Amino acid sequence: MTMLGVVKTDGRGGRLPRWLTIALAAAALPVAGCSLDVTDPDIITPDNLQGASALPTIRAAAIGDFALSYSGSGADGSQGTEGITMMSGLLGDEWVNSETFPTRIEIDRRSTQVTNGTLTGWFRTISRARRSAEFAADRFRALSDTLSNTGYTEMLSLSGFTYLWFAENWCSGVPISTASPDGSLVFGQPLTTQNLVDSAVARFRHARNVADSMSLPAAAKATVLNLARVGLGRALLDSGAFANAAVAVASVPSTFTYNIQHSLTTNRENNGVFVAVNRSKRYSVADREGINGLPYRSAADPRLPFVRGAGIDSVGFDGTSPQWNQLRFQDQKAFIPLATGVEARLIEAEAALHAPADTTDNAGVFYGKVNGLRTNPIQGSYYWQPPLSVPPPLAALTTDSATAYGGAVRLLFRERAFWMWMSAHRLGDMRRLARQYASYGDSVSNVFPIGPYQPTTTKGGVYGPDVNFPVPFEETNNPNFTQCLDRNP
Repeated sequence: MTMLGVVKTDGRGGRLPRWLTIALAAAALPVAGCSLDVTDPDIITPDNLQGASALPTIRAAAIGDFALSYSGSGADGSQGTEGITMMSGLLGDEWVNSETFPTRIEIDRRSTQVTNGTLTGWFRTISRARRSAEFAADRFRALSDTLSNTGYTEMLSLSGFTYLWFAENWCSGVPISTASPDGSLVFGQPLTTQNLVDSAVARFRHARNVADSMSLPAAAKATVLNLARVGLGRALLDSGAFANAAVAVASVPSTFTYNIQHSLTTNRENNGVFVAVNRSKRYSVADREGINGLPYRSAADPRLPFVRGAGIDSVGFDGTSPQWNQLRFQDQKAFIPLATGVEARLIEAEAALHAPADTTDNAGVFYGKVNGLRTNPIQGSYYWQPPLSVPPPLAALTTDSATAYGGAVRLLFRERAFWMWMSAHRLGDMRRLARQYASYGDSVSNVFPIGPYQPTTTKGGVYGPDVNFPVPFEETNNPNFTQCLDRNP
C-alpha cells in the first residue's frame, strides 16, 4: 500500500505546491496510458498530473507520505525518520529511550522545548502527509467519478487521520496552513484541539457518506467505508460523543483491518518501528515507566510480544540501557494496522461504560464487547504476523477484574493499550483518560509517567509536565501564530 517518494518542502512543513515529487520506483505503478513529458526523471510537475490516468500516481505518492508520517522509515541514527507511532509512544508510556540523542531524551522525559529539532521534523512530516492526502482528494474529486473510484473517499479518510494526530498529540493551537494555486503559502490560524477534532469528523463523515453511496464491488466498498467509520468513531470519542461513536462503528466487522504496508525496496519504505527498536536500538519496550506506567513487559500478555536483546544487543545504542525489542512487527516489511474492527468493538465497549448499571453486570454490553475479542483472538489475528501464531483465547474479564485494575474505566484503557499497542493510540488515550475521566481520579499524575527519570542511567532527572507536544518554534514564521493556546490534556 505504500509508494514512497521524496517531497520538497517550503521550510515550514508544507509541500511546495508547484511540485509533486516521487521516487523512481513510481515507474512500477499501474499508470499505463499516462504520458509524462518531464525533463527530470525524478520529478513530476502539476501540469503532468492533470488527467485521470495520473490518479494512481497521485494516490501512491499520498499514501507514501502518509506511511512515513505514521510508521516512519528505515533511516538510521540522528537522521532517522520516526512516525507518529514512535513519537507518541515515547511521550506516552509505550517506549523508553535507549540511546543518547538529547532531543529524544527530552521527549521521553516529558520536557520538550519548542526548539527541539526532532519534534520539528515530525511536525513537518505529518504536515506533508496532510497536504498530500488533501491534494490527492482534490484531484480525485476533479478528475474521476467519485461514485465509482475509491480513491476520493480513501484520501479524505487519510487526511482525517492527520488532523486527529495533531489533535491527539499536539497542544491546543496548531496552525494549519495551505498552499494556493499560484504557489503562495496561505498561513492558517491556530486551531484548538476541538477544532482539529471537528475537522477530522467532517472529513470522516463526508468520506463515509461518499463511500456509502458508491457503486462498487462489495469488498472494495467495504474497505473504504469501514476505514471512514472507524476514523469517525475515534474522532467522536475524542469529542466525548460516546453514543454517537458507537453508532458510527456498529457495522464494522471485528475482522476488518486497513493496513499500512511496508517493503524492503528502499529505506523510505521500511517499517520504521522495527528499524528504530530492533535494529537501531534507540527505543526499548517500556515497563511501568516512571512509577505508574503500564506493565507492557511484566504483564506477560501474549498481545505484547517482546524479547530481551542478546549479547552485544542486550543494551541499547547508549551502551547501558537494557534493550527490549518488540516482536509484533518482525521485520522491515511488516505492515502496521491503522484502523481495525478491534478498535470498533472497544469504542462500543467505552460507550457502554456511560450506562452506569452496565459496568457492574458481567452479562452486559461492556464485558460482552471486551470478552468477545479476548475469547476469539482470531478477530485480531492481523496483529500476529508470521512467524508468530495467533495466541490462544484470553480469559474472560469480570467485575472482579475491574476491581483489581482500579475500576472499569482503567480496565478498558488497559485493554485498548494492549490490543492497539504500537499504533499511535496510546498518547491520545492517556490524554482522554486525564481529560474525560478526571472525576474517576484519573488526573495527569495518575496517568502519565512521574517520578525519577531513568535513575539507573546517566540521563537522570525527573519527569516533566508535558502531556502533549508544543508547536515547533519555526511556526512563529506564521504571523497568525505565537505559541500554544494551552498545554492541557
